[in-house]
Amino acid sequence: MAYPRSTTRALATAATVIAAATPALAAETTKDTLRENPLRVLAPASPAAIEARDARIARERKRRIAAREARLNPGPFVPVVGKVDYGSTEAVFGAARSGHIHAGHDMFAPGGTPLVAVTDGVIAEVGSDGGQGNYVYLYDPKNDRTYIYMHMVEPATPKAGDEVQAGELLGGVGCTGSCSGDHLHFEIRDGKGIAGEAHDPLPELQRWESIDKPV
Repeated sequence: MAYPRSTTRALATAATVIAAATPALAAETTKDTLRENPLRVLAPASPAAIEARDARIARERKRRIAAREARLNPGPFVPVVGKVDYGSTEAVFGAARSGHIHAGHDMFAPGGTPLVAVTDGVIAEVGSDGGQGNYVYLYDPKNDRTYIYMHMVEPATPKAGDEVQAGELLGGVGCTGSCSGDHLHFEIRDGKGIAGEAHDPLPELQRWESIDKPV
């Protein structure tokens, strides 16, 4: 079917306008998406998009390093921000438990009391199960050891692979999993994760008590 010449000109003009507007609309969409999640790589993941994402990550990492260097008090901190009851003989490292030896120290505090990263590190694992409850493992690459937090009131705030700074919020004291009374079960283990040898955390906790708590 042949269109009148005037209709053909109108269609051609509309096509030209749409073609000219498409890149601008795409750019605006990209800007909006990156504002919502600046580290997202848009599909398709072109080399240019990946390069831009990597540049943003590098800038964010540089910002975090600068912020860390500017801190007056870089920790380490007691993981519980508030008054702590270190419990009775059953709460200590090495206490006999049903079928195992207690591998950490129980720190009692009201439910919801903030729990913070004792030092700069990387989140090695987060999860929840019937024994540990809501838990998070914080790996300290500088000293090659892992700090383990169990029975948190809610799932940990950061995710596995996240870098955190000393004093950064991880969650709150709770009684999830196998526990009795609101408390933090806190462990210090060699290496990355829960498989390394456990050490009595109390001497470190007592030493950290002399350091001002994070705001």
